[in-house]
Amino acid sequence: MSNPIETATPAGGMKALVDAADIRRHVAEFMTIYERRPIRSNSGGMRFNHSFATWLMLRLLQPRFVIESGVWQGHSTWLIDQACPQTKIFCLDLDFSKLVYRSPRATYIQKDFTDCVWTDVDPAAALCFFDDHQNAYQRLKDMHWASFKRAIFEDNFPSHGGDCYSIRKVIDGTGHERVQLSSNWLGDAQNQQRLRMMENSLWSIRTQQHWLVRANTSDRELFAKNCREYFEFPPVALHRTDDRGEPYEGVNRTEKPIYSIDELPNDLRNLIATEPAEFGYGNIAYVELR
Repeated sequence: MSNPIETATPAGGMKALVDAADIRRHVAEFMTIYERRPIRSNSGGMRFNHSFATWLMLRLLQPRFVIESGVWQGHSTWLIDQACPQTKIFCLDLDFSKLVYRSPRATYIQKDFTDCVWTDVDPAAALCFFDDHQNAYQRLKDMHWASFKRAIFEDNFPSHGGDCYSIRKVIDGTGHERVQLSSNWLGDAQNQQRLRMMENSLWSIRTQQHWLVRANTSDRELFAKNCREYFEFPPVALHRTDDRGEPYEGVNRTEKPIYSIDELPNDLRNLIATEPAEFGYGNIAYVELR
């Protein structure tokens, strides 16, 4: 897949670390790890494709600090533990009531990323992991303000779906003009009316909030200016359609999967047959700022 940010990517970086010829060996190794996951059905959170991408990128980078924004049940924290057993973890969420897995090595902070002062963290040795459904473009600005350079964005929604302004939407120039773009998450007529009232209020506030964003190209230009590397990790395999029932093409495009359905190893073939939701994909991406 080509995008305008690729021209800002120097030699090396995450793309160089991910060896396409060797990546299937990593998949086989990860399958044995994934079988041991403490949260068997991570509904509302990461499944196999994004879990593998997160684990491998963290394993290759080995940051000394990981700041995880958005914890949910703790599956991604468990992945960090598996990939980086020596890494100091900071888990941020506004609500830990759904937590199932708690890492003995993590510090749990009930705050938003923007409310934290990272005096004991070396930004050069840190990586931020955002799975919090917030405006990704604003998160990049928040990172820059705190001197962080590297991040993984899990909720990198395509331009026609999702509930936040993603980097993919920045690149495509589509903005995020509705609170919820995925029709199957809109709810009943009463909830849709509530969303419309919320949108009217948000638009009246305009630039004082970051939820709704008009279509534009300036964000893309500024992103390219400040981005050293942008890399969308390829899916291991894809179910035929996404959670909206749409094929992975056009605005819903993805990188080429590591495996086609026909060549999947037996354990993965069984998993996709019994749990097709495990092989959904949302363009999980690594970003490094200049």
